[in-house]
Amino acid sequence: MNSRKEIIDFFQKEGILIQPDAIEFLVANGNGINSCRTLLNEMGERPFIISSEDIKHVFEKIGEKKERAATGSRMNRVGGRKTIKKEGFRILQDVTGNSTCQGELGDFVMLFRDRFEKLGALIRKRQEMRNALPLRRVMHRDDEITTIGMVKDVIPAKNGVVVELEDSEASITAYIPKDVDPLLVVDEVIGISGKKRGDMVTVKSVVRPELPRERRKNVADEEKYVIFLSDLHVGSKSFLEKEWLRFIEWMQGKRGTEKQRDLVKKVSHIIICGDVVEGIGIYPGQENDLLVDDIYLQYEELARKLSAIPEEIAIIMQPGNHDAVRPSLPQPSFGNEITSMFEGRDVTFIGNPCYLEIDGVTILAYHGQSLQDFATSLPDMSQNRPAKIMKEMLKRRHMAPIYGGIASLAPERKDYLIIDRVPDIFVTGHVHVTAVDSYRDVILINASAWQAQTEYQRMMDFMPDPAKAVLVNLKDLSPSLIQFS
Repeated sequence: MNSRKEIIDFFQKEGILIQPDAIEFLVANGNGINSCRTLLNEMGERPFIISSEDIKHVFEKIGEKKERAATGSRMNRVGGRKTIKKEGFRILQDVTGNSTCQGELGDFVMLFRDRFEKLGALIRKRQEMRNALPLRRVMHRDDEITTIGMVKDVIPAKNGVVVELEDSEASITAYIPKDVDPLLVVDEVIGISGKKRGDMVTVKSVVRPELPRERRKNVADEEKYVIFLSDLHVGSKSFLEKEWLRFIEWMQGKRGTEKQRDLVKKVSHIIICGDVVEGIGIYPGQENDLLVDDIYLQYEELARKLSAIPEEIAIIMQPGNHDAVRPSLPQPSFGNEITSMFEGRDVTFIGNPCYLEIDGVTILAYHGQSLQDFATSLPDMSQNRPAKIMKEMLKRRHMAPIYGGIASLAPERKDYLIIDRVPDIFVTGHVHVTAVDSYRDVILINASAWQAQTEYQRMMDFMPDPAKAVLVNLKDLSPSLIQFS
């Protein structure tokens, strides 16, 4: 049989559309049907469409795994301490250096169009949504309809809500009973099925982009740990200095149980998810809470504190709403005037949010500004239970859908808040709570803070659970927790 036809038939049986350039790439570089099977096994999440770029990315990952296996264990000894080399790190997606934001009306249009098209495509992968019609084609029908739209408005109604759905061409009104779906937020993209009569659709089911129920998890070839921290707030009077010193002593192998000291020998990276310093002028009366009232001196003090971490451990650092970058999401990484303070250390500066990869494990790092928007918009949600909100983000495949909330959005032409690839680990911070959970094989972490509760936090109902380090073993994605208070 013709090799091109074999490839097309294979993916048709799997319910996947393969683009012509991808077929040609497999013919030129692959090994027939065996390559097709390997490709699907390595992708984990089954896509609706496969492009040549998707195939190249998977083949690169396979090549990296073979290279790691060929070179064997990368355990070395430096000054009597076990260390692990860090060749397997790369940034997958980050707004830093890619911003197109001009603040014009057209930029907002492109942002929401990008969101609608990408999330709509994910919804269409669902079997019940493959025949969804655009809104303009269901407006004048009086029968069963299936369509996809962005939620423009949510109005409470008896035993449910009335929503206005829109796309680029039309809008419709729908009544969604509480027992069908009680958790709607504005600006999310959903699919609906129901009965349309007159100007109103009575919805029978709501479909979101969601995560696949089953997928192949990515793991490292060797036992290797990543530590997740957040919200250091260096420069605040409430910074937990004693607890931080205990953490540093543990990192240096001077504190902890034998098991804990053994764990730290296998740490390759520390990821710090924003609010690394206290900042200036962030909230009313903050000047009374400052130990260091110069933003640059705050970062200098942070650099000094991080210099005590063993130099063979790489540090990855992103900004949050207290840091000296633009406040709107997505946030680019720190500027040169700040990054230059960390010269001589293995520090990588990333944007917020950022997709990154360590030894084949995909990590989505996000400071978490929109956790409060979800908490105030959905029933039975609380910023002090962040893992529950993170699950709602994954269901919507979006970290900050609500425009006009606490988390301000920059009008980038690409929506960097879309969860377009499924991570193995999803980590946030911001609310100063320690949480570890999972959802459909994704490890959820809200990383602990290193600041005691301030008066402003008490007023905002922040209930800190500080001075803890969350570790994840990349070989099996098992999390563990060490407390320093």
